[in-house]
Amino acid sequence: MNQTADSPLFIAEEVICAYPISTFYDACPRYLFYALLLATCVTRWTGWLADVFLGAAATYAGTAAIQAFILVSSRPKLPPSSPITIPLVPNTTILWDDFPALITETDLLNLTPAALDLDADAVLAIVVTAYLTFLPLQCWSRAFSTERARYILFSLWHILMLAGSICALIYWPTLHNTPPQYTFCFPDLPPSTTVSNDGWEPWQRTSTWNTSIWTIFSNASTFDQLPGICFYPCFNTTQVLRQPTSLDAVIATGDYRVHQRSRFWDEVIYSQRYIYSLIVLTMVVNVSLLLFFKILPYHSRLPSAQVRCIWAARKIILHGLKQDFRSTVYISRLHRTEVMEKTRQRLSVWTPARILFTLHATGLWIRQLLDTVILCTLVFSMIVSPLTVIAFVVWIEYYIHEDGPSQETPKQVGQWSPLASIGFLLVSAAVLKMKYWVAAREELDEEIGRMRGELERLEKMRAERGVQES
Repeated sequence: MNQTADSPLFIAEEVICAYPISTFYDACPRYLFYALLLATCVTRWTGWLADVFLGAAATYAGTAAIQAFILVSSRPKLPPSSPITIPLVPNTTILWDDFPALITETDLLNLTPAALDLDADAVLAIVVTAYLTFLPLQCWSRAFSTERARYILFSLWHILMLAGSICALIYWPTLHNTPPQYTFCFPDLPPSTTVSNDGWEPWQRTSTWNTSIWTIFSNASTFDQLPGICFYPCFNTTQVLRQPTSLDAVIATGDYRVHQRSRFWDEVIYSQRYIYSLIVLTMVVNVSLLLFFKILPYHSRLPSAQVRCIWAARKIILHGLKQDFRSTVYISRLHRTEVMEKTRQRLSVWTPARILFTLHATGLWIRQLLDTVILCTLVFSMIVSPLTVIAFVVWIEYYIHEDGPSQETPKQVGQWSPLASIGFLLVSAAVLKMKYWVAAREELDEEIGRMRGELERLEKMRAERGVQES
């Protein structure tokens, strides 16, 4: 076969090999998850209704956290790159119309078969959003902190989301480090824009990648055995939790070309700095509130981190802070006067007296400072926490939008089935909430007897614990 600039033996074109976002994490389930978190915050004082929303959101986020653990522990190891010699195609070729991602002006490529798992984007969006929502709720909401069992359960979910967020943040940068991928085609047989993996046969790579590619395109009978019209080395890769046949190869255009990808990722990383700074700031602020109100044995003037309690006791808190400040200033001045008097008696008149504070006065100043810092931290948390959640969701959803369209539309059952499940769950919870209104008299008598027995058991447990504590 005679090779020319416009008719080489084969050409190389850049592609993106990626596993699309699973339908479980597609657009509709993700948006439903965001709506459930918002509904949990709005209805947190209702009890049973917030439990339904929180339970549905927590189980969805828990699944994403488990996948984050698996992804970070099973990252595929990239093989060493292999040099591939290709026919030299100039920039002036007419093949651009059929091959928009054509590789030109070079006869050597470095090939490292690999594939992106776009589930990493969705998992990152879910677990980080869940953590940024669960953390302030654990500080602010009385409904999730009054009962010890509920608080322990909520803390376990908090720890799970924190671990999942860390794993997702560790795994996510690997998408940026994935080497560029190529497909090899006959110049007169342009491929489709998107090609799915139809399977891989061992004969397609006999020795090195370079030898295998030249053998396929030099022998017509060998080329006819390919499942498609082009050769995709990335179809030889595998990914944990994904079927090989779900791997797609898309022609790389726009920001995803080699010469423009660095600029695209520079923009992502530039905005990522601000988002990560907000996440760290939100975490530090809310963890500090948890330490002061839940863990450290410090008794602040603020009764709790709950906004409603602080607002109800605002006059008492303000009066107490003023009283503490006045007492601290008075004690400090008293001791300063005593020290200055003793200094005048012992030292000459021209020697300046040094202001000294006793341990008691220092402790009062520290307590005053801590109470002020806690109050400012709480107000700052109320502002920065919602802002961080909104900013992160907008940022990550814009990034996911760049991954391509969803696999399924909202009309398909895989997308609207979670919404139907939550609807049935709400109806069931509402019916159970009204069980006393629809119960017969005999059922009420039986329930009263059961509750009396439960009350006696609880009173016995309280008496035993009182004896143990005394």
